[in-house]
Amino acid sequence: MATTSSLRFENVSLTAQFPYTQDLAGVSLDLAAGEAQLVVTDLLPDGFPLADLAAGLLAPDEGRVYFAGEDWLALRPDAAAAARGRIGRVFEKRGWISNLDVDENITLAQRHHTTRPLAEIEAEALALAKQFGFDDLPRVRPALLRSGELHRAAWVRALLGAPALLLLEHPLRDLPAAAGAPLVAAVRAACARGAAALWIAESFQGLENSRALFSKVWKLEGARLAAAKECP
Repeated sequence: MATTSSLRFENVSLTAQFPYTQDLAGVSLDLAAGEAQLVVTDLLPDGFPLADLAAGLLAPDEGRVYFAGEDWLALRPDAAAAARGRIGRVFEKRGWISNLDVDENITLAQRHHTTRPLAEIEAEALALAKQFGFDDLPRVRPALLRSGELHRAAWVRALLGAPALLLLEHPLRDLPAAAGAPLVAAVRAACARGAAALWIAESFQGLENSRALFSKVWKLEGARLAAAKECP
């Protein structure tokens, strides 16, 4: 396995069981540090399992998933938890702890996985929030923010702390197409400093001017990922 791989799927298959609604068969991809790839799924029911497999939260029926050269299945629970601390994620749904304010949700992983001073973490989070159109970190419960605001807050959380891997599930959903430009710029900057990014979307909407960001575009065809011949 190449040492530069951040994320690698080797012939991964999965038969969907609740809460997943999509089978996967023979999925192989290699995502290097500094690289972004796009997976286009068309409109799916909830429960696409690719990001959970990538984060080691779900074991495949067949095949292996590696993060930073390590097989998720071979890692002890504490080592796996520490590895996930190096992953930034925008979740397709949910992903917020309801009894914490949004700013507390945003900084939680950095407060848990690192020894950085809280003031430093919050200053970085605020700089990202302003980059994405907030005047301040949202200091209210998640239920009090509109869907689009929660998506932009999720961008802040995902990018905070210079993660090694970004898993972006439908990050532009419920937002105008033009709203994605700051996120694309931030992902491009993250890749330039060595992060890898796996972006999952139902279409290329909002990314029409960003094809150069992605080294590969995959299209879900049945249960398989096929290299897209052209931008969907």
